[in-house]
Amino acid sequence: MFSNEILNKNTLIIICVTFLISLKVNGQNYRNPEVNPLKYLPTLTFQEGGFIRTPEKSFPVAYDFNTIQDSNNDGLVNAEDNLENLILFAIGPNIKGVGRTGLTNRGPNNQGPAVYFNYIETYSHNVYQYWYYYGENSHLENHEHDWESIFIYERDTIPVIVQVTSYGKLKNYNWTEFQQDEGHIVLGVRRGDHSFVTKPKNGVAIRWNGEVNSQDGFLRHGHNKLYPWRIFSSIKSLDDCIYFDINETKKFYYGDQSYPRSGAEMDLPRKAPWKRRRWSKPRKKDN
Repeated sequence: MFSNEILNKNTLIIICVTFLISLKVNGQNYRNPEVNPLKYLPTLTFQEGGFIRTPEKSFPVAYDFNTIQDSNNDGLVNAEDNLENLILFAIGPNIKGVGRTGLTNRGPNNQGPAVYFNYIETYSHNVYQYWYYYGENSHLENHEHDWESIFIYERDTIPVIVQVTSYGKLKNYNWTEFQQDEGHIVLGVRRGDHSFVTKPKNGVAIRWNGEVNSQDGFLRHGHNKLYPWRIFSSIKSLDDCIYFDINETKKFYYGDQSYPRSGAEMDLPRKAPWKRRRWSKPRKKDN
């Protein structure tokens, strides 16, 4: 009995010490001594045009790419102005021109490549999350805002699983199924809905290091330019990241009057990625 009490106390001490040792960054429990957001940043290739089809029109940007123009006249300057302010076929900072819905004198927009990064550890894997924001989904759904994600599951510093959003679902692939670009996977992005596929596309390419090439696609601005990715993260201590507060924007309204099927301007509320379960509790299966 006495020895069992000692054993129980020792077990409790071991558990507590293990927990304390694992405290790493911002109070989070990290066993990985170095979290590098650039480590698995993918190269993206977008679907080109075709017969009676236009090439990809919009690319991953920060959701606050324009902070000066209240384009929907609701008295606020926020993400709900993005569809009106978005300038198509353009990549880079200081973009000016006609907005997606025909409004003139939009910008200057910072439409340089942007991604939202998060890092979480499960009991078995380190998970590198890359979330991409687009001003619209212009495929069958037709709605304002579009978030797509890529999760890299790493075991003992070795990437093993690539989980992507595709056709509204989560799909898992082996790391070895992808073409490599200097140690970074190359993804294909479907036109309009921005779902990910394993095979590269022949349209606009944005490499992991920010090199932009239109290939067989079309760009009004950005071809043969270098715009290093701006990486946003809510983890303050990460290098190579721009900190953002996850409490500033909690919802995005996918409805917009430009799309008759989607309803009014502030219709179809959707949680921001950082308010979704997957942000803090990634899973290998799509439950």
